[in-house]
Amino acid sequence: MNSLVRWRPIEELIPQGFFRGFWDEDFWDVFENLFESRELDKYNWTPKVESYRQNGTYVIKADLPGVEAKDIYVELENGCLTLRGERKMDKKSKDKKVDRREVFYGSFERSMAVPENLKAEEIKAKYHDGVLEITIPVEEKAPPKKIEVEEVTH
Repeated sequence: MNSLVRWRPIEELIPQGFFRGFWDEDFWDVFENLFESRELDKYNWTPKVESYRQNGTYVIKADLPGVEAKDIYVELENGCLTLRGERKMDKKSKDKKVDRREVFYGSFERSMAVPENLKAEEIKAKYHDGVLEITIPVEEKAPPKKIEVEEVTH
């Protein structure tokens, strides 16, 4: 039988088992209510990403649900890829009393190192169904050249 488990965002920061026996459920509820209130809006969020190589291309995917393409900025400089943007709150929910908010709104920035042998001038970014996909062709390295050493005799 499946059961519904209450999501406790604070456990992602401090796992409950870390202070086993120290914090009981009542304390968690009080602490969680403080955290989930207006304080939650003050924290920036960071999109989750994955990167991999496929068919001579380096691919980076970032989950950005609710973000509009016009609000996404991508920059590749000195081996560092930076994603910046903002997820704006829906005006309808902004004006109403919300019973639960587990989604972060506001600006984000995420930087990550990328391999050196990428063709930066050919970078492409596509956004579809809340996923940003960045593709950068990988420059094939020339195999090392073996250099014969001549022996010089006098």
